[in-house]
Amino acid sequence: GSVHGLSAIASSKVKLKQQHQDKPPSQNSNNPNTYSFSIPLIKKRPKPESFTEKFIELWNDPRPVSSLITSNDRSNVGERENEAGALEEIPYCIISDEFEVEGEMFQILMYPRGRFVRDDNASSSSSNNGDIIITGPASAYLRYLPNKYGDEIDIAWKLRLSCCSTTTIGEDKKTLSISTSGGMPRSNTTWSAAMTFCTESESVESVGRTTDWGSSSWSANEVCDALGNSLVAEGEITVFDRRSGESSFSWPILQNGAMGAVNEAKNAAAPAQSNVQRDYRVGEVIVPRNIPGLDAEMKALKEQFVYPGIDYRIMTMSDKDGNPIFSSKCLNSDDEKSQAQLALRPCGWKTQQQLWIKNGMKTDWPVEVNAGSLSKVTTTRFNSESAIPRIVSAFQRDWVSYSLALAIAVTPIPLTLFARNFVSLYDIPSASMEPTLLKGDVLLVEKFPGVYQRTKRGDVVLFKPPSALRDIVTNSGSQLSSTSLFVKRIVGLPGDQNIRLVDDNNVLINGINAVGPDRNQCADEPLRLIDKLLVNGKGKEIDQLGDDDVYVLGDCKAVSVDSRVFGVLPKENVVGKPLARIWPLNRIKLSGPF
Repeated sequence: GSVHGLSAIASSKVKLKQQHQDKPPSQNSNNPNTYSFSIPLIKKRPKPESFTEKFIELWNDPRPVSSLITSNDRSNVGERENEAGALEEIPYCIISDEFEVEGEMFQILMYPRGRFVRDDNASSSSSNNGDIIITGPASAYLRYLPNKYGDEIDIAWKLRLSCCSTTTIGEDKKTLSISTSGGMPRSNTTWSAAMTFCTESESVESVGRTTDWGSSSWSANEVCDALGNSLVAEGEITVFDRRSGESSFSWPILQNGAMGAVNEAKNAAAPAQSNVQRDYRVGEVIVPRNIPGLDAEMKALKEQFVYPGIDYRIMTMSDKDGNPIFSSKCLNSDDEKSQAQLALRPCGWKTQQQLWIKNGMKTDWPVEVNAGSLSKVTTTRFNSESAIPRIVSAFQRDWVSYSLALAIAVTPIPLTLFARNFVSLYDIPSASMEPTLLKGDVLLVEKFPGVYQRTKRGDVVLFKPPSALRDIVTNSGSQLSSTSLFVKRIVGLPGDQNIRLVDDNNVLINGINAVGPDRNQCADEPLRLIDKLLVNGKGKEIDQLGDDDVYVLGDCKAVSVDSRVFGVLPKENVVGKPLARIWPLNRIKLSGPF
């Protein structure tokens, strides 16, 4: 069951080579040193032995607790096919040797199927022409191992993953691609960022303090393929400053460590009418806001995809000449500070996608903005002036979800528990159910127990995606949460026979057309992607539905990914039925059926 080339043994220590040997260790951000590293990733993270070690691992594990306590072995997350064609387990986490930078210890943590994969069945592998495809992202993190409490170090780092690839002339090194590059410069192979690394209990990510930091920008399929091919983490670490004794409880109280950084962030906003340039540091989260009299400044920022009320993290920073810096405090004048370049990206992949799609962004994050254009209009998460802009922005991006959350927040607890478990709102995300349900329609959905028993042929239902549908979505580059639901119409029930996909993508069940409206009343998708998915459709020919299976179709056959593509739907996946359509106002429908 072990992965070829991997072993679960204790880490050794490696001392890195400095790129410029003639420079002394970094003492301040004006004299940074850069070190290169190349560390093999061949060791599974050892299993915790003591109760304390097990508790700490469980506490720090980002996966849902329910999946951790029900799993017999949390250290593996599925299987991969090796070069010999045999199946091997995929470790949840692979660790590098510890390596030393100016007396400070670091380690690379690799999660071949991402930090948040729930178990070995989540985002399960799918078969395509006999090859196993591992879906979803892979994650790589840099972890700091402080020598003692209160140690911290300001660094910028760049990270690449590479492996050996076989070519016609022998073995060659292959650098794995990434979906986004973190900070500047943009790259399709190198992820970059900068933070203060510190003791775990002194970390506050909103002010740029952390114990480990990284990205889920790699492809799980590529990383899992590379596990047996000398997978290596390589890159550079630039050290700007090192400190010790940075504890929130050292004298003077609350002025050092995490609390000192938070207090500084609370006051980090230049007066709107002042010409004083505020200071920025990498890693911190800033929040633009509309200020009367500064409309021109805000308009210019919007043209660079920087919007009021959105949380942006400063990923990297450089001076006016392009030299990397950790904080604008190291610059000598307000003029130099105003010309510093900040690489910004929104916090959270969902916000990034929303801004990208809604505002027509044509390039990848980050965007690079000069500090002078931000100084008067930005504050931090810990400044009270950011509260209203953040609330307004949240409602503008997704008013349905936030309105529901607000309603639940002010509702008495018993009614809240009832609503959360048995009634919810669902926003139609696509055209797959047109013309019955249009994109943007909001449904009131009942989710009482035994919903399938109240369902008959032809009813519209909401269901949890089966593994085949989940694979299709993740392979397309999208992401699903554990609460994601889909909506279709049930057209086939247990025991139905002779299900066939016939001319023009219509479906026959028991020798007659599937129930439902005319499925030709919606516009074709220009690229006809559904035709490509139907080539290997799992539901094109089914002799008989099992006792626990149903067959579902969308009302728009030109775009709907339904049972024609992913096959049968387990009836236990059916969790809801629409009671009413409550939005838009000109399409309100207060009773079914749909």
